[in-house]
Amino acid sequence: MIRQKFYLERLDWKVYIYYAVDCYYTSEILSKLRSIGCSEKLLKESEKNMNSCKMDTGLTYSNFLTRSTVMVIGLFSSKREFFNSYTHEQRHLQDDLANMNGIDLDGEEVAYLSGEIAMKTFDCIKLIL
Repeated sequence: MIRQKFYLERLDWKVYIYYAVDCYYTSEILSKLRSIGCSEKLLKESEKNMNSCKMDTGLTYSNFLTRSTVMVIGLFSSKREFFNSYTHEQRHLQDDLANMNGIDLDGEEVAYLSGEIAMKTFDCIKLIL
């Protein structure tokens, strides 16, 4: 598993990403989700999903009050499936940040946000691809 933490200064937002996650790390990730204010209902759903040990899955949870996001990309059956899961979860991250910070989903600002996330995650992504 690869752990990454980065900060989006202009939004005052912390992002925690876990790449290539297997069932062994469920407790660690649930603890991180709990620390950023994830509800018990969502924690139970997340635990069930992670303990299923299915490949090619992920999850993203964001909390406006703690200005934090946890993104998880599970183990993958191919590099193509990894990139699919990453892109899917990155879109949830982007939408969460836009919606929670009043950014128009059709404008330049969200495009710059997408690029900023891509730049922050590039070094981890290239290790896998």
